[in-house]
This record gives sequence, structure tokens and C-alpha cells, in this order.
Amino acid sequence: MLHAVRHGIVIGCAILLIAGVIWIDVTTTIWQELVILSGLAAGVVTFLLTTLFLDRFVQRAAQRRWAPVTRLALTEILHQFADEQHSEPSLGRIEPRQLSALDPHATASQLLGDTQALRQTVVEEGSHIATMLGTWWDFLSALTDNEQLIRHIADVTVLLEQVRDLSLDVDRTLQKTSQDGAFSEESQHALAQLNTHIITCNQSIVHIVAELSQRLSTDPTVLSQDAQQTISRLRLRQGTPHHRRAKNS
Repeated sequence: MLHAVRHGIVIGCAILLIAGVIWIDVTTTIWQELVILSGLAAGVVTFLLTTLFLDRFVQRAAQRRWAPVTRLALTEILHQFADEQHSEPSLGRIEPRQLSALDPHATASQLLGDTQALRQTVVEEGSHIATMLGTWWDFLSALTDNEQLIRHIADVTVLLEQVRDLSLDVDRTLQKTSQDGAFSEESQHALAQLNTHIITCNQSIVHIVAELSQRLSTDPTVLSQDAQQTISRLRLRQGTPHHRRAKNS
């Protein structure tokens, strides 16, 4: 009898609880608000986890996976900015390429020849950089740690274009000067601007070479698992008695 009473009380309480929940759901919007708030909270948590942890984890994993290719790309870019005549890459000595500033004390005819040679050099350098970026752009831009390097290289290309344009301005003022027989203030100003941009471009190239050299010197690149297994097998083979006897004989 007592058990039946308890069972009835439990059923009655459950019915009242269900009825109360249904009544609250029908007469108020509290459940809808809770669902909305929980959805917003879940979205914020997901965003924070993705931004702060998941993206970084994926990027680090990609950097470790493609580290050998990244090293190859950085090495090729470094050699592109290296002066072939004064650098010895095999010894780790890299001298940056540099544009020659114009002599403000030269004659107008000499400066006209120098600006023409400068433009030819600028066009060649810009073409080489464009080819190099076209080769490695997709790969380097996919890894976040290369954004600053790509930006610095892009700055050099912009500076090269500005040097070319300023050299044309110098030619225009020098042609007027050659007719008058004396350097005008406009010619001196144009020449000073050109040399300033040449120096800035050279400093940018020096900075890129230093940045690349620093990254390559501290690069923790490791071989792939297949390459490591191949080296291990070769070492084991070299350590066998048969290999030692063959080597001694």
C-alpha cells in the first residue's frame, strides 16, 4: 500500500513537472532565449578555439611538413638577391646585389649613359624577381611565417619601378641642361631623388639578404621519414661484418 502511494506521488510530481515545463514553453519565451544564448556562446567558443589554437596548430603542422621545400625556396630567393661576382654560396658568404648610384659631378652626357645602363639593370632585376616570385608565390603565401618576407620583396619591386621612373625624369632635365650648357636646379633635384631611391632600394635588398640568411642559419628542417629510414638502412648496412670486410679488402 505504501509503495503504491509513493509510486503515485512520483508519477504525480512528474506530471506536474511536465505540465509546468509545457506551460512555461507556451506562455513565455524563456526556452527560446536560452537556446539562442547557448548557440551564441557555442559560436564564440568555437571561434576562439579555432583562432587561438586550431589555426596555429594546423599552420605549425604544415610548416613542419613542408620545411624542406620552404628551405629550398628561401635558398633560391637568397641566391637571386646575391651578387654572383662577389658571393660564394658554398662558403656561406652572400653579398647583396646593389644598384650603382649616379655621380652628381659627372657631365650630362655621362649621366645620360649611366641612366640608360641603370634602367637596363633595373628591368633585368625586376624580371628576375618577378620570375622567382611567380615560381614560389603560391607556396610561400600559404604559410603565414612568410608574409613579411613577401612584403619586403614586393617593396623592392616597387622601389625598382620608382628608380626607373626617376631615371627618366633625370634624362628629361638633363636634355634641357645639355641645351643650356649648365646643370639646372631641377636636374640636381631629380638626380638627388634618384640617388635617394637607389640607396633605399639597396638597403632593402641588404635587409632581405640578412633576413634570409638568418632564417636559413636557424632553420630546424629535418628530413622526411622516408629519407631518415633510407639513411638508417644505409648505416646499418655499412655496419655489417660483410660490408666491413668488403671495405677492408
